[in-house]
Amino acid sequence: MASRFDFLCDVVLGRTSWWFKVRVVRIWEVTGYLKADQINSVEMVFVDA
Repeated sequence: MASRFDFLCDVVLGRTSWWFKVRVVRIWEVTGYLKADQINSVEMVFVDA
C-alpha cells in the first residue's frame, strides 16, 4: 500500500505539489516594519512526524 505522504528524500526541483506529515513546534506572527499593528507573515518551525 502506497503512503499518502511524500518523503523529504524524494524532493526534486520542478514538482510543486507535496504531501508532508509534520508537527508544528513553534508558530509566531511577524509584524510589518511600517505598521506595527499589521501582520506581515506567519513563521513556523516544523518537525517531521
